[in-house]
Amino acid sequence: MTLNFKKARLWLLCRLSEAAFWIVCALLKALPPATFRGIARPLVGVLIAGVVPKRRIVKNLSAAFGESYSLASKKGLARGVQDHFVKNLIDCFFQLRFPGYTRQVVRIEGKENLDAALAKGRGIIALGAHIGNFVLVGTRLGSEGLKVHTLFRLPKDQRVQALIKSRVAGFHQRLIPSFPRRPAVSAILQALRQNEVVFILADNLRGGKIQTKFFGQRVRTSRGPVSLALRSGAAVVPVYLIRSYAGDLKLVIEPEMELVRTGNLAADVLRNTARLASYLEQLIRRYPDQWNWLTVRMRGALDARAPQTRPQDAALSPTLNAPAREHRV
Repeated sequence: MTLNFKKARLWLLCRLSEAAFWIVCALLKALPPATFRGIARPLVGVLIAGVVPKRRIVKNLSAAFGESYSLASKKGLARGVQDHFVKNLIDCFFQLRFPGYTRQVVRIEGKENLDAALAKGRGIIALGAHIGNFVLVGTRLGSEGLKVHTLFRLPKDQRVQALIKSRVAGFHQRLIPSFPRRPAVSAILQALRQNEVVFILADNLRGGKIQTKFFGQRVRTSRGPVSLALRSGAAVVPVYLIRSYAGDLKLVIEPEMELVRTGNLAADVLRNTARLASYLEQLIRRYPDQWNWLTVRMRGALDARAPQTRPQDAALSPTLNAPAREHRV
């Protein structure tokens, strides 16, 4: 009974999302951009409030920051997270309507870091997170003429899948479905061998294989991005697209993340995945109101005496069910 209810609820959510998509597209086609923004923001806001509930965001903010932030500050950050989701989704609709939109409104910082990594000829794992407008990262890179692939978990609903696939060309990137895993790994490795860019979101900190420290809490981190990089020799280059308080969009390409390569694959995967989690924490501390706090499951304070992930487990084939400076309030 419960399973049937969940299936019915998911089906209804998919149909509502599908209807909302076509309504918003029709509005954007019929209205001037400024008018569209004014009408779409409250409509999209209602959808986001249901999909990204403030209560769950505040819960994870409390686990991460404890009493260092007041409850009012946490609620303010949660509202900021929802507001950024709304703005980002509207930007995606503008990209659908105007193919050159992202190239026009997003400036790039650190392009030389990408060029240096490409010069090595081993491909690039563009290490991303659900921060800022992550959907348009591949779009902006692709608009520079780069061949970009994004690892993406397609929804099971066939109609929503078909809708996504029919629109992805307008985002200047190709999708690599994260399931089934074996074909996903093959597609990623092939793209890297051709010295192309594969964008992987590395911050699904819910069901990974490796226990790491994140805001002082235990989280399960995916070994996929690190394992792929170590096996392929690809460069790992952190990228993220954030919005300033003035509303400007900036794609930041950081210098290549140098991985520890001792020759012991299992130990290297463990150590580099821990470094990856540390990097993500530093990034999120800078922009806590632009990260999707629903991608993490906090499992309590990390106990140094607790058994760690076994090295032999860390060296298994990459798990691809996900992936991968303080902000003052």
